[in-house]
Amino acid sequence: MAEQTIDALLLLTGPNLVYFTGAPCGRSGSRPFVYVLPADGDPTLIVQDGRQFETHVFTDVGDIRTYSRLSHLPLTVIQGALEDRGLMRGRIGVELGGEMVMDIPFGEFLALQEALPDVSFVDASSLLWRLRMIKSPAEIERVARACEITLEAYDRTFGGVEPGMSEAAIERVMITHMMELGGRSPWVLITSGAGNYDLVSKGGGSRRVEMGDMVWMDCGCQVDGYFSDFGRAGVLGGPTPAQEEAQRAMHQITHDAIALMQPGAAAADIAAFCNEAVRALGLPVTSNISGLAARVGHGLGMVVTEQPSLAEDDPTLLAPGMILTIEPGIATDYGTFHIEENVLITSNGPRVLTEGHWQLWAI
Repeated sequence: MAEQTIDALLLLTGPNLVYFTGAPCGRSGSRPFVYVLPADGDPTLIVQDGRQFETHVFTDVGDIRTYSRLSHLPLTVIQGALEDRGLMRGRIGVELGGEMVMDIPFGEFLALQEALPDVSFVDASSLLWRLRMIKSPAEIERVARACEITLEAYDRTFGGVEPGMSEAAIERVMITHMMELGGRSPWVLITSGAGNYDLVSKGGGSRRVEMGDMVWMDCGCQVDGYFSDFGRAGVLGGPTPAQEEAQRAMHQITHDAIALMQPGAAAADIAAFCNEAVRALGLPVTSNISGLAARVGHGLGMVVTEQPSLAEDDPTLLAPGMILTIEPGIATDYGTFHIEENVLITSNGPRVLTEGHWQLWAI
């Protein structure tokens, strides 16, 4: 904050507020949370009356103030907090860019500006990402546990898929296993069968799987606020030689890319390596999954997709404590080949948090 001459942060309901306070404040347009974090002095957390009791339990913020009116920013209470800290003419950092949102209607932000005419609001997203990209040991432990749960859920799910099951039923089984193993907020992307292998951003539908179908899933869950995110696949009746060859090829590219994920490596260089390797495959590609996505991976933490992006236009240098996905992928008319892994950057190099079965399951 000193480097950017920011006098205070003003954060609204969302991941950044949770990151600093621990407050249980999932999105709520009717009862917004507001956190004022001065560069000097104690912070203030502002909550609606109905959220004050759990807020006292889950946070250690000493100055908690409340308001009653729903669906509006508590402008008077915010003014009081800033005035008490001598910030009524301050330079205040807010979530204006960089994949971040203030989580209020634009009209409410205009009202905030009008109520604080001498305050200068500036974008603090780069500062916030610098903090959140580097995970603490406690954060790393949570992501690692989410990965363990998801790996076990894949084993259980692919072990129970049968011909005639719908994609939606397979999705429900995967979600159930993740929850039974301790994961929260589970999510599943799934596709199956010839003609559908390019459809990698959808949930389960009514289509019923048949012998010879590949079933591909990209899944994750949350442990104490931190997510996993990676993909696996299997084939009813067992994979063909062509499917095994494509799976091995994509695993090799992914494995080679992980070896490049050293401290100081540029995200852009890792993306360029993957993109060139995919182009050189020589397989009958129907869609370049990672090419179309414009990146071969991304940060992972409190949100499933965080910064940085492993993209050719992202200059971010990898550093110990970062957790990233790596996911070069393609589709052909005989399968989706995308073996995403979650990788922790350490001072000694990359550590794969999703180490386990990457081959195509024989269902």
